[in-house]
Amino acid sequence: MRNRRTTRWAIEFGMRNLIKILRLTARVLVAAQIVLGLLIWFGKISLTQAHIGIGSLFVLDLWALGIIALFALSARGLSLLTLLMGGLIMWLGVAQTTLLVGPAHWAIRILHLLLGISAMGLVEPLTKALLAHYAERADQH
Repeated sequence: MRNRRTTRWAIEFGMRNLIKILRLTARVLVAAQIVLGLLIWFGKISLTQAHIGIGSLFVLDLWALGIIALFALSARGLSLLTLLMGGLIMWLGVAQTTLLVGPAHWAIRILHLLLGISAMGLVEPLTKALLAHYAERADQH
């Protein structure tokens, strides 16, 4: 039977690995999204459904990190912003075909691109804070 200290360490180690996997997944998904989005934007390929699917996975990844951080970290501002940003990206991704239809639609596309890149910008400090939190907890036990 494991003692409490070993079990606690295993949980902290598992959370650090989960956070690293979520961060890596977010990086890969965003890179794929940018490539697909630009190909769709410039009319080179029509993989809109793949772009929507990968974007949905990115938002789920983002929300998973946000929820973990919401419960693990004492400062909740970045966690809440991450969750809000995921919802905004999802909404804009779905609604963008109906917004500013016509020659000004490029502004919606740029806004969608900037929101996605900004969300990835939130992933990095959030994962850094989470990894530091779980490393500190593992060192205490």
